[in-house]
Amino acid sequence: MLLSPFGNSLESLTQADVESPLTQQNGASRFPLTSRASVLLLLAISAAIYIGNAAQPPLLDDADASHALVAHEMLQRGDWAVMYMNGIRYLEKAPLHYWLVAATYAIAGQNAFTTRLPLALAVIALTLMSYLFGKRFFGERAGFYTGLVTCTSIGVFLFTRIMIPEAIFALELSAAFYLFLLAWTRQIDARAGMWGCAAMTGLAVLTLGLVGVVFAAAILVAFLIATRGWNRWRDLKLPSSILIFLIIAVPWHLIAEHRSPGFLWSYIINEHFKRALGTRYPPDYDSVPLLLWWAAHLVWFAPWSVFLPFAIREFPAPRTWGRNTELGVQARLLLFIWAGMILLFFSLESGSRMEYYGFGAWPAVALLLGLGLARAEEAASRWLTPLQAILGIIGVAIGSVLAYFVWLSLRIKATADISSLLGEHSNLYKLSMSHFLDLTPAAFADLRWQAGGAAAIAIFGLGGAWILRRVRRDFSATLTLAFSMAAFFFFANSAYGIFSTKLSSRDLADDILPYLRPQDQIIQYGDFNYGSSIPYYTHRRVYIYNGRFGTNLDYGANYADAPRIFLDDKTFPAFWQQPERIFIFVPEDIRDAAFQRLPADKTYLLAESGGKYIFVNQPVRPNMETLAQLEAAPPETH
Repeated sequence: MLLSPFGNSLESLTQADVESPLTQQNGASRFPLTSRASVLLLLAISAAIYIGNAAQPPLLDDADASHALVAHEMLQRGDWAVMYMNGIRYLEKAPLHYWLVAATYAIAGQNAFTTRLPLALAVIALTLMSYLFGKRFFGERAGFYTGLVTCTSIGVFLFTRIMIPEAIFALELSAAFYLFLLAWTRQIDARAGMWGCAAMTGLAVLTLGLVGVVFAAAILVAFLIATRGWNRWRDLKLPSSILIFLIIAVPWHLIAEHRSPGFLWSYIINEHFKRALGTRYPPDYDSVPLLLWWAAHLVWFAPWSVFLPFAIREFPAPRTWGRNTELGVQARLLLFIWAGMILLFFSLESGSRMEYYGFGAWPAVALLLGLGLARAEEAASRWLTPLQAILGIIGVAIGSVLAYFVWLSLRIKATADISSLLGEHSNLYKLSMSHFLDLTPAAFADLRWQAGGAAAIAIFGLGGAWILRRVRRDFSATLTLAFSMAAFFFFANSAYGIFSTKLSSRDLADDILPYLRPQDQIIQYGDFNYGSSIPYYTHRRVYIYNGRFGTNLDYGANYADAPRIFLDDKTFPAFWQQPERIFIFVPEDIRDAAFQRLPADKTYLLAESGGKYIFVNQPVRPNMETLAQLEAAPPETH
């Protein structure tokens, strides 16, 4: 009889047919974990990493807090069709991630933990999905290692620290291709598999836009061409599958257009096509150079990327492709097409290429890495130890450098604001890790425990895995590597929190709150994203001074019901002279322009943190410093 996609038995295919010949011979006896133990261990590791680090740091300025505010306003308005940011229609993104966060807010309240919880759960689910995919088609060891790669790769952790939907999208694509392959290889009923694939594709569109269906369709068409499976087109259940996809994907788009005429042009043409061409308005994004983008993927898959040669050799020879291609070959071929199509697309599309845009391909790469490492261990490959040695040497080198900087910092007094110890910011382009390029030896005074812990993990964790690999304790070496990365993520997240004075304005929001009365107002100078954690943590809609045109709120501000929250050089002076308290946030990058526009003798410094300022139009405590006094003081006093 036909079984569910998560069953262990097949109608006409045994587990021995699924696993590689080598796995059939000795893999089961050499792998020490049962399926239940594998699932529980993966669940424990992924939950510890992603739920354990979800509460900190505070939400960051820019996309993190801005997107969280959209979810907050969705819940506050009770409007799940049209999204708003600071009272202005926000027509850029697909809604599913915001729905999930808003629902989490409704259940458990609004804070950093509940904001990150949907992403944390998505990575846990992706880890288990990757395990199921790998186990079903390549065996227990490959499935378990795929799960480890998924939840302990640097890129997956880094790009779930902010509220972007890539991890959810990757989960949906993984589920879609898993269900498709099960149905295509007749392991489950064709309708169940193809309808499930169509449903996941519809959700992918609601998560990340048109790329959800473009990527899925292109990958599946390429797979059918490669395997010459077009004569089985009836197995795709196209009419009913397309109907299911449309039922899921289309209604929100139509409702949003009806409620906000012009939405489809903004969302589809401006945000998809013009962004890809580099002609989107506003041009508030950068494109990572191609070679650097590819090189960064070695970091995003670290430490497992050292085993990439094992993954590459899993590419099935073209002579094995065809209608009668065996199951393992079909699965590997789909993985290479899946990863290749997405990575190739963003290699050719240079208008907007961010580091994490290849996230949709990462589950396929993780599966190939897990499979390659599992096969290498089963075959006792002579290359395992040299590759592990490379990783061990890198670990010892990184650990030694970190330990040296910690030693240098012992003579320096720690501060409460690491920004005062950082070097000049690099303006090459907007990199997710760019602020770490600003580190100086002095800055390690605020990072001693984090850097010391990371150094110990790099030396003893990666070095220990090397020693275990040398004595052929392969499973122990791989598990040591995974546990080391899990521990490293806790130190890295703590270090991220130290940088929060630079990356978040939570502290400044806390400085405002004791003095903020119901009738008072808050202004942000410049782009709303510069200080979006201010309205998030003060729970106030803010006015925006010289920050409408060329920003993400520009298009939505044209609707007739948009609140009049934008100030310019003509309207600001009268606004600042009101009897109520007016607080203004000034970001570091455009400080000089703001200072020129503020009345120097009638502007009082309330707080400063991370190079950012909060001023108020009247004294709220004794002996407050004015802007004039601030500008006259020597720079080192601030």
